[in-house]
Amino acid sequence: MNWNRLLVKLGVAFAFLKTLVAYLDPGSGSLIVQILIAMLVGIAATFRLWKTRLLSLFGIKQESIDEDGDELQADDAEPA
Repeated sequence: MNWNRLLVKLGVAFAFLKTLVAYLDPGSGSLIVQILIAMLVGIAATFRLWKTRLLSLFGIKQESIDEDGDELQADDAEPA
């Protein structure tokens, strides 16, 4: 019974549906590109923040790099 009402309502809605015309100008396109870039940067920053916490959850120590570019062992790493 409810399905019949839903089908009738959808049929009426589609009968009176008009064509929609959409225009995407260059400003909208650049806004979409900026949103996508911001999402990617946000995901990368979040991953970087949580990487240490995830590694410590599994007991993995990350090697550090000192100011000279030399790699330090995990035991020799200075606290930040």
